[in-house]
Amino acid sequence: MTDADQTRITQLLDRLGEQPGAMARLSELVYQDIHRLAHYQRFEMRAGETLRTTALVHEAFLKIFRDGSADPDIEDRQHLMRLMGRVIRQIIVDHARRKLAEKRGAGAQHEPIDDQSLMDTSEREAAGVLDMESALERLERIDPDLADTVSARFFAGYTADEIAEIKSTSRRTVYRDLQRATAWLRLDMGG
Repeated sequence: MTDADQTRITQLLDRLGEQPGAMARLSELVYQDIHRLAHYQRFEMRAGETLRTTALVHEAFLKIFRDGSADPDIEDRQHLMRLMGRVIRQIIVDHARRKLAEKRGAGAQHEPIDDQSLMDTSEREAAGVLDMESALERLERIDPDLADTVSARFFAGYTADEIAEIKSTSRRTVYRDLQRATAWLRLDMGG
């Protein structure tokens, strides 16, 4: 993406709701990046095939731009992409929760079954998504900056260079943080 495109995105974000067609132009400029981000998150969170990438993108757009305008605090493309990453991750987690609730009778009395082999593939995927989300929430309580770095890399698909630029740090620091976070998550999730 060129600097001119990034400037245009910032201008469009400022004018959403005021300028006819601004939402359509903004969508054209960021859609492919957001689609890539959604695909990446589906893969990283092992969301399976029950949740389609295009549906994720559309739902995220609806959540952020409900009335055709942007939150006035969205500053630029990077900020929009980070926000989209969080919203998409939350949609995946909510979908996994609903999926498990349906499989378990949606609140009906049931006997707990611990045997993973009795779960079908989509239920295992949903449980994995929730396990990953819980581990990230625990990491966030311990080290919010580390959790932010991991989310930017593994769930938003940013490169180490992009993360270093966003956080005003070195690429080497980003790599060290990613190694620490990965080790912590592996230990927390039991290997």
